[in-house]
Amino acid sequence: MPFIIGENVGPYRLIEKLGKGGMATVFKAYHPSLDRYVAIKALHPAFMEHPGFLERFEREAKVVAKLEHPNIVPIYDFSEHEDRPYLVLKYVPGETLKARLEKSKLTYKETRHIFRVISSALAYAHQEGVLHRDVKPSNVLLDKTGGVYLADFGLARIAETSQTTLSGQMMMGTPHYISPEQAKGLGNLDNGTDIYSLGVMMYELLVGEVPFQADTPFSVIHDHIYSPLPLPRDMNPDLNEEMERAILKALAKKREDRYANVSEMMAAFLKAFDFLIKDHPSEGEAPTLALHADARKKTLERVKAEKEFTDTKAIEKETEGEKEKKKGIPGWIWWMAAPALIIFCLGFTVYQNALKVPGPDLITSETLTQEANFRSAPALNEIRSLNEQIRENPQEPTLRFTLGVAYLEADRPKLAKEAFLKAYQLAEGNPQLILDLGEGLTDINIWTYAAYSFLKVEQLGSPIPEEELKDKIREALFRAAFEDFSVDVFYRNQDIELDPALLNLLTARKALLEGRVDDAERLVDQVMAERPDLLEAYKLKSDILFAQERFDEARDLLLELEQFENLPDWIRAELRLQPE
Repeated sequence: MPFIIGENVGPYRLIEKLGKGGMATVFKAYHPSLDRYVAIKALHPAFMEHPGFLERFEREAKVVAKLEHPNIVPIYDFSEHEDRPYLVLKYVPGETLKARLEKSKLTYKETRHIFRVISSALAYAHQEGVLHRDVKPSNVLLDKTGGVYLADFGLARIAETSQTTLSGQMMMGTPHYISPEQAKGLGNLDNGTDIYSLGVMMYELLVGEVPFQADTPFSVIHDHIYSPLPLPRDMNPDLNEEMERAILKALAKKREDRYANVSEMMAAFLKAFDFLIKDHPSEGEAPTLALHADARKKTLERVKAEKEFTDTKAIEKETEGEKEKKKGIPGWIWWMAAPALIIFCLGFTVYQNALKVPGPDLITSETLTQEANFRSAPALNEIRSLNEQIRENPQEPTLRFTLGVAYLEADRPKLAKEAFLKAYQLAEGNPQLILDLGEGLTDINIWTYAAYSFLKVEQLGSPIPEEELKDKIREALFRAAFEDFSVDVFYRNQDIELDPALLNLLTARKALLEGRVDDAERLVDQVMAERPDLLEAYKLKSDILFAQERFDEARDLLLELEQFENLPDWIRAELRLQPE
């Protein structure tokens, strides 16, 4: 039965719905007799399908309710309402660590504090004989006063005791933090499973993303069991060897090769953090800019040459038969489908390689050479090389820009974002450098960060005429829709001001590429009504009309667009690509 806002569940009045996951829906509720707010976790009704579940639920809830630690969200009560079990917990006003990470990366000091608190809570729970089994950022709560809490003790255990189909699906639903022994479905788990999951979370906090990513949960689980760990220092050049060793030990495939307990893990990580923070005393501040014009030119020329070589090879491989097939496809469909096809093929290749080449069970300092030889993919080798250069020249912005390009080639958009933002920070005092790098990014068709570069130049003071710069911004934003991460980059960064109409056009073109034609049309019509000076809106409107098979209207609009004397060259070039 549904829990309805405004109604009572036992003595608690439901105030609002806070969120929903695979196992439970969370509500904020008011407990009048104690005059306090509480959080109610209403478990999924499917749990009740299995005989005896309610008894096991109560037994597990009593075990977890005995935990008394200042950083563990306490259970106040448990019961069932209209055949739906629920837990009553302390209400923590704030946000999850997952939500916090979506805004920006944590500093090393913030990460150290969160790790110390969570590992302390885990060590206490293990001493009491309780495993968490689902350590991840969405189960870490950050309150508004700076408090850190570990939540959802026992929910994974409760799900495991329910032998329903749903419980199996839920355990598969968040595989990025699962230990190899959990992934294999082994019984008799010990504290090593929480050590591994905490290690994954620390990898994410320190590197910028989880170590294993794939299109399906099963692929991620396969990687946790078999695939070598992408080395932390290959992904984040700022990390030191002490921190890398600590992460590698926590994420060993075999339980016996990990830390014996959380206290041992905490000591190793805190020692590594002390070195890391000492090495970065001014973290978050913009270091003094060091310019290397030759390095900037060489790195962009090299990346451009690699891009042109790849494009040339792709064209050479295209057969005459494929060209004939392409002629039969409407131009706007081919133009939009090609990037998606390329991304799919790259993803499938990575998946196939993971299946064919399982990695070693344990990666230690003795096996780093073996790991380096294994990871011979050009993008990852490029990342490793650039990170080594950055460790030698940490103030060099062009290296960070090039690292961002390499991350994108390796399909690591979150790490790319961090690299580009760091580069902008380092180059803050030199708009000419940012302009040069933005133009270099346009040469290799990385439009999102080209646009971001030009917007930063506009903010700092442009060394070129204002109209020329605005034209660059508009072209880059128009073409950025092809990149999956474009909308996220511009919506989540508040350090630049983006014309709302241009953002609407980017969103509209993205919607068209995703097949949401009605959404695209609504946004474009709004822009055309409010900003008739944005001629790219006419071009996008014609694409929408073609997608709706309103061919005569589309061609009439294009003829109208061609009559504008101030039509930018890049839009006129787009018109030449339009299907007949």
